[in-house]
Amino acid sequence: MSKIIEIENSGNLLELVDSKLIFESHRSFSGYFSNFNTTSPEFRAEVGREKLTFSLRPIIHPSRKLLGSEKIGPKELLICPHIADPLASDLRQQGIAHADLNGRLFILTGESVIDFRPGEIRYRSERKGPDPFSPKASRIVRSLLCRSLATVTQEELATRTGTSRALVSKVLGQLLDDELVRQVSTSAPGHPAYYQLTNFDRLLDTWAKSDQWHERATVHEYSILSNKPEEIARKLTESVGTEPLAFTQWFAAWNRRPYTTAPLVSCYVKKRQILEIVPARRVKNGGNLWLIVPDDEGVWQDSQEANGFPLVSDVQIYLDLLQVGQRGPETAEELRKWEGFAK
Repeated sequence: MSKIIEIENSGNLLELVDSKLIFESHRSFSGYFSNFNTTSPEFRAEVGREKLTFSLRPIIHPSRKLLGSEKIGPKELLICPHIADPLASDLRQQGIAHADLNGRLFILTGESVIDFRPGEIRYRSERKGPDPFSPKASRIVRSLLCRSLATVTQEELATRTGTSRALVSKVLGQLLDDELVRQVSTSAPGHPAYYQLTNFDRLLDTWAKSDQWHERATVHEYSILSNKPEEIARKLTESVGTEPLAFTQWFAAWNRRPYTTAPLVSCYVKKRQILEIVPARRVKNGGNLWLIVPDDEGVWQDSQEANGFPLVSDVQIYLDLLQVGQRGPETAEELRKWEGFAK
């Protein structure tokens, strides 16, 4: 995977636009940037018989504010280092012309629609604050998703997630900017402000897009003499107890919403010592028992119980299934479609 380059300001952005051929010619379409030696750089395109000219509107940190008071004009092309898929979808629905350094381009004309989408992300905006999906910050996101109808104060979020008030404030600020969270009440002297999640699906989709399962967890595989997931889980809990365990992925999904038989049993462990006392043989691959050491203890947030087994939250089960094989993504989506998901 190539290194992602962060763009710091509009000058850097326009220099890259000027120096790189971002949009190649296609059948019945060609587009190019021009006039970079003036104060009014443009994007010119030929779509079939139409000749179009857009003035560039460079924005380093695109947000949903662009859909409201900061709307892009009909003869303007929004140009950014990177536009996330959820925001790009909303821009398309409103017919706003937009492009980014990763090869995204959308133009809606009287006769045609040009819609190129990036295959990989090589550029992005310099971060204004902490990544809300980094290990510790994601505790705040997870807590909001697991209590999607509740209102909460910053103090309550900090206590519940074991994070600092400063981090909670910064993450909430970014989520407010992206209209993923709203402030329910105005903070009056002596009274805290309350916040509530406003778009569950968009927040979860954004997290899933940035999540890197193999970078946030270390999997240790074991082979145990059984082909029955429940029997494997019982042997494990009888051996080490339930307190330091939380089952995830297929087995956890089955216990929440039966869909397909778990191909193996996977479980987060709180103590590394458990890896040495498991009643199973350690193997390099092909094991039917996975013990997972997470990089951050936030995975235990909002844990639950089903059929006598400790499970991580539905949100965590969903994320953990998306990047593994053996029908993992299919099982994840089936769990998410269930009316009891994250409730």
